[in-house]
Amino acid sequence: MARQVSDPPNQPAMHISQPTQDPGVHKGFTKAAILSLLILISLLLFFFSGQLMVNLVQKPNAENTDPNPTPASINALTPASTQDIEGGFDKPFPIFAPDGAIPPRLQLPDGYYVIYEQKSNLYLVSSNSNVARLIPTPGYIYSEAVPPILMPSGQLLYSGDGIWVTKPLEGTPTQIASLPPGQVITSMALSNDGKMIAWSTEPVNGVGNIDIYAGPLAAPSIAYKQSALDCPCFRIFSFMNGFGKRADNMLLLTDDRGSHEAVQYGLWSLDLSQTPAKLHLILDENPQQGPLALTPSGNGLLYSSNEGAVPVPADNSVPADIAALSYANSLNLTTLSRSPLALGPSQVILPEQHNLNNSAQYHWVTTPLFSPDAKTLAYVEFSSNVQYPYDRVSALYTVQISGSGTQLHAGKPQLIATSTDHLIELGAWFNNHIIAFYSDGFLYAMDIQSGAVTTFLQPLAYARIIAVTGPVRT
Repeated sequence: MARQVSDPPNQPAMHISQPTQDPGVHKGFTKAAILSLLILISLLLFFFSGQLMVNLVQKPNAENTDPNPTPASINALTPASTQDIEGGFDKPFPIFAPDGAIPPRLQLPDGYYVIYEQKSNLYLVSSNSNVARLIPTPGYIYSEAVPPILMPSGQLLYSGDGIWVTKPLEGTPTQIASLPPGQVITSMALSNDGKMIAWSTEPVNGVGNIDIYAGPLAAPSIAYKQSALDCPCFRIFSFMNGFGKRADNMLLLTDDRGSHEAVQYGLWSLDLSQTPAKLHLILDENPQQGPLALTPSGNGLLYSSNEGAVPVPADNSVPADIAALSYANSLNLTTLSRSPLALGPSQVILPEQHNLNNSAQYHWVTTPLFSPDAKTLAYVEFSSNVQYPYDRVSALYTVQISGSGTQLHAGKPQLIATSTDHLIELGAWFNNHIIAFYSDGFLYAMDIQSGAVTTFLQPLAYARIIAVTGPVRT
């Protein structure tokens, strides 16, 4: 995730004046008033007794009284499918084209599946069925900092009371590593070829060691250890992108500053081919800056040179664990050279902002994603109102990326869509031009080339998109 964690912003206290009391309120009730009150109470009791008898003689709804609910019957009640992009809403359409018009309807291609996370469960929904299915995931524990990973084999890697792997629709989940008592998993990464895994753990109470595990899926081991009291407190950002021995043996680390949340400041490399593994600083975390994303199978690095906290909307559209996140105020693209890793020249996609008179003028960026072919960068930019209830206005932008290596070049951001929703998160790509995203209770897909959009599921509550995959392999 591109977002960082900081203390939530201090919101202005609201003073509510007490109403002035009428002296007449304290006078005694008359006999007529008491008699009227007793008659009213008797009528209400008679009405509710009748309603109770009607309910007792009604037959129970067979759809909601399954004595032995199966995953299929549970799934049918979890999300609400939406077949009609406009008819499924009970509010004005929230996604607009750049000119303010309602975008055209997108027809999703068949054979794709979206994996998403909600309320400590993982689900899968087909692009043409609009019905979510529960993915059996024993041992799974939700963490904003450690999302599951879809492997090249089509299996799903997830964490909780250890590290697990499963097939989204079929197969028995298998635990490949256990979690020591008193520890929590704070990050997890997989190499591009799916052969190497790495994860980090920290003590729950802050007393003990930070351990980084790495190695083949079948035989990982501790690659780095340090005291949890000595920061930088490292967690894994990613394997170095690419294929081959070099990429499999190079980890990129960030500093979580002792938090178990989705915090990532600064950037270091950890060379696993050396004994002991050697650390090397790439990006200083001060001022407050950190990595955001790597180009797929390449050495391009997107990072922010300035991050900050944003007021939280008052309508509970932003869950508590996301409400504490801070966001990027700038976007910079550079390349990572090798031996040793270092930053190349930086290109500014979105400049950082300082000392503006109106805080609503600040732009904040969330969930930037490179397309699978690395030719497009998509991100959500939003601003927040200065005053309560801190409503947000969001926009979806894309940036065309050309060249490679030291010749990597970013074009100018292009506005694709705007929205009045308060929480929009990009999730994953169907292909190089269709992207899935969450927006205030609905899951959408948009074609960034045509601007066409559709909603394919209404999860009823916040849901984080994990991955999009083709036909599930068994």
